[in-house]
Amino acid sequence: MAETTASARKGGKGRLIGIDGARALALIGMMSVHILPSQTADGTTSWHYLIAGGRSSALFAVLAGVGLALANGREIPLRGRAWQVGATGIWGRALLLGAIGLFLGELSSGVAVILVHYALLFAIGAAFLGLSRTWLIRLAVMWAIAAPLLSHVLRSLGPQPGAQVPNFASLLDPVTMFGDLFLTGYYPVFTWITYLLAGLAVGRSDLQASRTRRGLTGLGIVLAVGSWLVSALLMGPLGGEAVIGPPAVHYVGTTPTNSWWQLAVQAPHSGTPIDLVHTTGTAIAVIGFCLIVAWAAKPAIAWLAGAGGMTLSLYTGHVLALASELGLDNRPALYLWHVSTAVLIGALWRYWVGRGPLETLSANVSAMFRRTVEGAVSPRAG
Repeated sequence: MAETTASARKGGKGRLIGIDGARALALIGMMSVHILPSQTADGTTSWHYLIAGGRSSALFAVLAGVGLALANGREIPLRGRAWQVGATGIWGRALLLGAIGLFLGELSSGVAVILVHYALLFAIGAAFLGLSRTWLIRLAVMWAIAAPLLSHVLRSLGPQPGAQVPNFASLLDPVTMFGDLFLTGYYPVFTWITYLLAGLAVGRSDLQASRTRRGLTGLGIVLAVGSWLVSALLMGPLGGEAVIGPPAVHYVGTTPTNSWWQLAVQAPHSGTPIDLVHTTGTAIAVIGFCLIVAWAAKPAIAWLAGAGGMTLSLYTGHVLALASELGLDNRPALYLWHVSTAVLIGALWRYWVGRGPLETLSANVSAMFRRTVEGAVSPRAG
């Protein structure tokens, strides 16, 4: 789930430490959602869910786009043969991610495993490697608005299957599985392409420039706050809540299709235009802030960078640990154990070994796929 270079694995440049720090925060936030209750004893939404609910997984998805850009041209879009090589490597990585996700989906962990959705997002992301930063921004804005509207229409045309955690048995019904992954599931890829495009645009930026770091932080805050205010206006004074009632605290990827007012909701995993803009904004703000901290006070975030550089391995271990059901009787203590273990393992592994075990496997698979294109010899004419 992370793209790193050799310099990043050994401490590297501030820009990569900042990105890895953001990945670590996304992992820590997802752990809190998986382990801690979303409501307190009196029925109010818990503070950790108010912070991390829907935002941590969105941050992961935006960082997926950032990683694709950093590993494939950085600020320069790929063209021709370079695009073929890059896309082929991504498709190999996506196959591995999907296989790991299907395996984790077989477990009774209580986690809505994101990896199969993430793999499909990666595979689709390869198509955008040739776009410039300007076009990526334009497309991300258009997608954030248009995709939820089209999703609303498509889902209103027929019965919607319940969101499922994909596993190997899901392969027996590929049509239902793909529809769930793409349109109706926990992390509907069709609307989540917004995050990928935004992340690619961030990754195509000059992340070494101070104005980029400040710009990302400021833009993210404006998007997050502005979208929240728009939703409050639509749902309150303009009458949305009077039509559909109070929005749910949590949705499962999409909102109901009984009213267009549903698209005015800003709630975790609602998949509305406002939700996409809000969570994209919070993700961009976190990335910008982490880049600023990495530049201004590198040690303050370096201790997180190890965990952020091996999030695929740590996320997999996290799900496996939850499936064991150990420690579930004391969830606050279990959460602290998961976070502290992830940070400690990440720091030690980064210092003594380098790339994480599943990250190494992923890189090797990607390299193997890339070589099938790099080594291809064009037939001679005549």
